[in-house]
Amino acid sequence: MNFQVLVLIPKMAALLMEGLIPISDAASEYIQENFKNRGKIYIGLDSAIGVGHPVTMAISLVLVPMAVFLAVILPGNQVMPFADLATIPWMFVLITPIVRGNAFRAIIIGIVSLTVGLYLATDLAPLMTSAASNVGFAMPEGSELISSIVDGANPLSWIIVRANEFGTIGLIVLGVFAVGLAIWNRRRIIKEARGLKTE
Repeated sequence: MNFQVLVLIPKMAALLMEGLIPISDAASEYIQENFKNRGKIYIGLDSAIGVGHPVTMAISLVLVPMAVFLAVILPGNQVMPFADLATIPWMFVLITPIVRGNAFRAIIIGIVSLTVGLYLATDLAPLMTSAASNVGFAMPEGSELISSIVDGANPLSWIIVRANEFGTIGLIVLGVFAVGLAIWNRRRIIKEARGLKTE
């Protein structure tokens, strides 16, 4: 059943998202023609558009059993992923373009990400359990803590939560860092745009 969920859901989502590609291309062409002074404009689509990629599916099929294996052998880990296993294609969909379709490199990055993610999810488990209890969530029988490898294993979520422990100072530092990254990214985009114009 888990195998069917893992294969069918990403494929269905990918088919739906692929239908949006012609709309995205047409919208992008229209904007480029009518708003020439705005520079290059990107239209974002959901990550599900890359879930159906053969490399993404291949690494997901490898990383699902690997996630369970790592959860068992990693010392100090307290998270055993089950329901989250079907979301692994969405978690690692961006690895495929980063490694340019190299499945071996994608699997290595995926294993490292899962290892770090399981520890992050373990660290945030008490907070997630407390939040679930506050909204009246019924804890599974025999479970003391609950967590997630989707949100709980997200490094950004972990950084925000831990920065909040330092109060206003932590949030200010985090805000300054975020603004710095935004400025750096903006300058990078402008530099690339100027390079394209000179060519």
